[in-house]
Amino acid sequence: MLGKALGGAIALVAVVATVNQATATDDPPTSDPKPVAATVVEIKGAAIDGKYPGRVKVDLVYTCSAPDGARSLNTSVEQTDPEDKDNVAFGSTRTSPTTVVCDGTAHPQEVIVSSKTFNWLDGIDGIVVATVTDLGATPPAAADAKQLTLTVPHTGA
Repeated sequence: MLGKALGGAIALVAVVATVNQATATDDPPTSDPKPVAATVVEIKGAAIDGKYPGRVKVDLVYTCSAPDGARSLNTSVEQTDPEDKDNVAFGSTRTSPTTVVCDGTAHPQEVIVSSKTFNWLDGIDGIVVATVTDLGATPPAAADAKQLTLTVPHTGA
């Protein structure tokens, strides 16, 4: 009985090996796989909103590539008053995941960050941080941080 079972197993292995040999090929794939864009974010600049001094407009560009993965885009700004270190303007915002497009191309985005504490100070440095997450991509997240002088853009009138 053991001999019959062993013989059957050997025959099954021979059939599987034959099938694998028949389907395996040394031919290269007919098309190159699409290159996958890395998950990246870059802060391009930030400026205080001229009408609302409690708002900063942050310009950034992000790229992500996993269209079915969970995604997010978060931006924060912090600025300390040089004359009173206890006064810190701080704000953060989360962009709706439905507007974060992950298709492997770069997407410019303007994000509004409102201070939760004090108005932003013109001509004073602030720390701007942006993160993009794209679960399912490699890498699954990226961040950029910059120290920028926050200014109110002056329009010629």
